Amino acid sequence: MKTNKLFFLFSMLLSMLSTNALAYDFAVKNANGVMIYYNYANNKKEAYVTYNKENRASYSGSVVIPKEVTYEKKKLKVTKIGYKAFYNCDKLTSVTIPNSVIEIGESAFESCESLKSITIPNSVTSIGEEAFEFCYRLKSITIPNSVTSIGKSAFCRCYSLTTVTVPNSVKEISSCTFMECINLTSVTIPNSVKAIWGKTFEECTSLKSITIPNSVTSIQSELLRRCTSLTSVTIPNSVTLIRFCAFIDCTSLTSITIPSSVKEIEFAAFYRCKNLKNVISKIVSPFPIEDDTFSDETYSKAPLYVPKGTVAKYKTTQGWKNFKNIVEEGSITAINDVEADNTLNTANVIYDTNGKRLSATSLDELPSGLYIINGKKVVK
Repeated sequence: MKTNKLFFLFSMLLSMLSTNALAYDFAVKNANGVMIYYNYANNKKEAYVTYNKENRASYSGSVVIPKEVTYEKKKLKVTKIGYKAFYNCDKLTSVTIPNSVIEIGESAFESCESLKSITIPNSVTSIGEEAFEFCYRLKSITIPNSVTSIGKSAFCRCYSLTTVTVPNSVKEISSCTFMECINLTSVTIPNSVKAIWGKTFEECTSLKSITIPNSVTSIQSELLRRCTSLTSVTIPNSVTLIRFCAFIDCTSLTSITIPSSVKEIEFAAFYRCKNLKNVISKIVSPFPIEDDTFSDETYSKAPLYVPKGTVAKYKTTQGWKNFKNIVEEGSITAINDVEADNTLNTANVIYDTNGKRLSATSLDELPSGLYIINGKKVVK
């Protein structure tokens, strides 16, 4: 009898704990009649948006979150979109977040497959990990200058996202933040960003160019892996380290300039970049690199342009010596594949290596790279 009583009490305790763990604190309809679920915060002085545990996909259509909510005759300021608040609400199309909210929690909008638009107010300071992951239809997002923290995989696999501007309030971009955003064509990264962690842009297959700000000191592992449309990338003089597989499988990349600041390049950094036609190294004292840093095809077909007086050093340094054609910077060689042009003998006619005439009339107007001036190759 005593055993049965203990078992009953234990079962009741488990039931109560389970109920508390699964229940939201209260629910109130917004001005449009949409039921929104909340938990208390800050000693019941504030509230944050959560979900109905009995119906995880309870939010649909357009949802307007109020700035404050009244419950039991008490007004509570809404300060956060909580953990998985809108998770897997696949019929949710838009959300209006009030300027009382300072945090978008982890996985807050993850797998909202129909979400097309969202406005993040200037009050928000942090966006949690995986906050918008798998939001397939989200086409654009404006990250306000108030945001200082963007969590890992925050916009990962947002397949419809085309452009992103990172505000100058952000100091670092976490790993996988924009991974597999396959329609992302443009990204603006400010000089405030000191670190861009690994896999941030992996498999952004529509991204054609990117400028890494001169505040960044390392190109992290797999940063631009399989960015198959990437044709140009600017590596600033602040970079000292290029990590493993940073540019692996960037099959459209035709030219790369490695600044003199670089002290280490890890294995496979430029591996399987099969269309690399020119590698320009500004490094005066070459250090050893792994043989698989570049592909055999690059070593055999792409010339390596090096600073004056360093050819001998490169020809005896591990990895670099694999290049079949090491050319001193400033050397000029004839070229036969420039498009015909009757102004070719006019001064300051500049082409890129694909034979496209450029609007610039001076190398001073162009970034480091290989160009064709009056039918001759010139390395800046």
